[in-house]
Amino acid sequence: MSSQQQVVESFWRLCRRFGIPINFVTWGEWTYGENQTLGYVYREQTDVGLISLGFKEPVRMSWVKLMAAFLAHMVHDQQDDLIVAATVHEIRNPLTVLSGYQELLSQKHPDPLWEKMDELMMRIAERLDDMLSGYSSTRRLEGFDLTALCHDVGEDYKVFLTRREISLNIHGEPCEIHGDRKQLRQVIRNLLHNAADAVLPGGHIDITVNAQDEHVILRVSDNGMGIHETIRPFLFRPYYTSKIDGHGLGLVICQRIVEQHHGTIDIVDLSPGTAFVVSLPKMQK
Repeated sequence: MSSQQQVVESFWRLCRRFGIPINFVTWGEWTYGENQTLGYVYREQTDVGLISLGFKEPVRMSWVKLMAAFLAHMVHDQQDDLIVAATVHEIRNPLTVLSGYQELLSQKHPDPLWEKMDELMMRIAERLDDMLSGYSSTRRLEGFDLTALCHDVGEDYKVFLTRREISLNIHGEPCEIHGDRKQLRQVIRNLLHNAADAVLPGGHIDITVNAQDEHVILRVSDNGMGIHETIRPFLFRPYYTSKIDGHGLGLVICQRIVEQHHGTIDIVDLSPGTAFVVSLPKMQK
């Protein structure tokens, strides 16, 4: 069964599970369901093509538009997963080979300069592996201190921010959460990097971590240019970016990781500046 056919079948089964009186669904060349010649057929043009929905009884067009949009979202999700999986596979394989050769090189040439280069290369390989883990849908759950993780990421970016003349302040008491450390490290990195891109030399970035009721709140704010209100609704859409060298996936990945951890991510306009607020469940004791 093709990946497109799997999406159509999953959508149809989901509708039936929730008792929606749908007879069939058609997207492109794929149809799933029954009684395709009976009942009422509605068609909706979406950004993934024409979607046809068959119902036993008449339904409102607003309902049709909502269901078609949901199916289109499922299609985009699957396409993104395939792209990410292929990218991770293609990068991680040579990265593993690189790490192996680097280890052999350090054993053959115990020179202090080679040892320094080996240490640097291993750190780069570890960071790349962390980054790729952030794009993975597989999670390795553990308990850890989110505030300490923010300090670790801040230390990684220390030289980068100094060169840009940007100050970074990290505040917060220890806050334990249960999640995938590597994936959430990637969220903090992406938000910090975006903030650095938004501020001018002499600007500042603040990261705060606070416990509120049953959640831990991570807030990354800057005093940069801000995000225009016409752009804000599209920031979590795949491949949408206002950066010349951007790929439009950073915030999408952040949102997916946060939602996989049963959390939320929101944008707050500070005028001037912007804050991204992440809410994650507190670790239960």
